[in-house]
Amino acid sequence: MPRRLSRVMPLPLLVAAILLVSSCASDAPSTHGPRQSPGSELVRRMTFSPLQVTIPRVGREVDRRVLGNGIILYLAEDQSLPVLDVYAVFRAGSLYETAARPGVAQFTASQLRNGGTTRRTAEALNEELEVLGASIEASASAEAISLSLSALAKDTDQAMELLAEVIRQPAFDGKPLEIFKGRVIEDLRRLADNPARLLAREFTRTLYTEAHPLGRPLTPAQAEAIQAEHLRDYYRRFFHPNNMMLAVVGDFRREEMAARIQTLFGDWPSSPLDLPAPPEVQPRFERGVYIIPRNLAQASLALGHFGINRFNPDRYAIELMDAILGGSGFSSRIMERIRTEEGLAYSVGTMFPTSTRDISLFWATAQTKNENVPRAVAAILEEMRRIQRQPVSQDELDRAKEALVNSFVFRFTSRFGIVVQLMTQEFNGYPADYLDTLLDRYRAVTVADVQRVAGEYLHPDASTILIIGDPTQFESGMRTFGPVHRLPVESPG
Repeated sequence: MPRRLSRVMPLPLLVAAILLVSSCASDAPSTHGPRQSPGSELVRRMTFSPLQVTIPRVGREVDRRVLGNGIILYLAEDQSLPVLDVYAVFRAGSLYETAARPGVAQFTASQLRNGGTTRRTAEALNEELEVLGASIEASASAEAISLSLSALAKDTDQAMELLAEVIRQPAFDGKPLEIFKGRVIEDLRRLADNPARLLAREFTRTLYTEAHPLGRPLTPAQAEAIQAEHLRDYYRRFFHPNNMMLAVVGDFRREEMAARIQTLFGDWPSSPLDLPAPPEVQPRFERGVYIIPRNLAQASLALGHFGINRFNPDRYAIELMDAILGGSGFSSRIMERIRTEEGLAYSVGTMFPTSTRDISLFWATAQTKNENVPRAVAAILEEMRRIQRQPVSQDELDRAKEALVNSFVFRFTSRFGIVVQLMTQEFNGYPADYLDTLLDRYRAVTVADVQRVAGEYLHPDASTILIIGDPTQFESGMRTFGPVHRLPVESPG
């Protein structure tokens, strides 16, 4: 049955409403959550015809098959445009790296595409793709190495052959590897000059520690040590048809495409697959302040602690709680308190990821003047405690639900994006009806649920705080938040 989403306004009207809200914002302080300006009240009273959304389903709009060698194939015809889109994914991300070889997943992904194949040099592959007007891209994430292909439908045969060649016959040529290595090393050397990136890296490293792959950021020396043979070893370990999922969408006939894929990949023999179990995250909650000294006019700070993984049944209530607390931009409590009421920071907010395989990190971030760091930290922690002690209003929860529900439709704007979502759903271990029942799980969250998860999953009195800035202006004021440590400033070499 089609899902009904309420109160979605057309984009031009939405933009006008946002501008109206911004221009009408009140200066009166708030004691009961975000204040409502006359403009926002006007927007809230607007009503629109419900939007009809049909949730795509495997076996209905999308065909799922398993080849004899274990490849899981998702197929969907789309004659709206004469194009072909393909997405391949292997469970081979950085979580599977060893402590001795961080970065090898990222390098392997890059050189699958840029290192040429056993039949074509990197230059020849680039030239052929350019003639076709096609692109093949590869990337690595924590869980996966993925490849994507975009081409015109008329070039389907040639484009698919090139993709199969890249996947099955990578050469990992040394010259492109050295070029990529140089770029990575230079980027790592410049990281220390980017406070936002440095903050994210060091906050993650401090919490996860080197006991877990997520706590082992790549260094220039480690990048320099990666050789082509390391990439070949990593490829041989993870690139097997029985570790591959493939989504193909475009202007083609389903059975013809299935036969084409069988020809290209069907003779690729499967192999025993022994995926290593990534080290388990061992969450710990302890107060502590970590400072990276930098002579900057403005400090960057992060505070937080361990969160949850995607299999936690409280994830839906946690997402709504986080939206109210600090994850929803200008309408969130922390933005209202830190920026609008106290004028301590221009940029502030929270993130509570709920879709990761391993335990994620909840964190709040802000940029503020060095001398305002203690006040900003205190205000964020106070808002975390307040949402634990006092139930949110039904109006706040309804607005958070409405924003989330109304955004749901934008997940289904393209057939290719839909198919990739459905395949990723299986990759992540979600049930087949996950999307069909998703909105109902958000709608079922109550005010009591929000207060319960805030009390259980927020730890304001056991938060790790990391600051990049001038410690002479805030260090003494941070001792009230826990033991203070200075992190060494690493040499860029």
